[in-house]
Amino acid sequence: FCEATVMAKPISQLIPDFKEALQEGLKDAVGDVVEDLIEEGPYWSGLFAESWRVVAGAKSSIPMYIPRSYPVPRKSRENQKPPARSLVPFIPENSNLEGYTIGNMTEYRGYAMDLLPTTKGRQMGNAPNATAKKDWFLLYVHAPGGGMGKRINDTLTNVFKKY
Repeated sequence: FCEATVMAKPISQLIPDFKEALQEGLKDAVGDVVEDLIEEGPYWSGLFAESWRVVAGAKSSIPMYIPRSYPVPRKSRENQKPPARSLVPFIPENSNLEGYTIGNMTEYRGYAMDLLPTTKGRQMGNAPNATAKKDWFLLYVHAPGGGMGKRINDTLTNVFKKY
């Protein structure tokens, strides 16, 4: 006859494992979201794509201090854009599980994210030379069943499967 013994972890070990999985999952998810923002967002000179930052803490803020340089150098998105993963910034450890804040440091981020109207230039995604879909940021953040929510969910699921 065949016997199988299943040994469950004691509850005292489950809590540290859960915390470790959540820390790893949050950090991985933030990296994946930033990668998506770089991939989905506009890419003219590379400055906007390179200006995403991540800080620990859900109530933190990302300062705007990178000005636009004129004239804006224009590069072909297809020929010049490096892989998004290579542009993902440093992601700090977050041992207290206080969340993360993702932001862009450019002073024109509201325009580049199609959150503010412009009088010339990209015109909130309507310009014929746009390098990102109109309303790309809001579409990514609020996509029902997809976008940012799905990316976070998929990443956390993959990390928790390892534990």
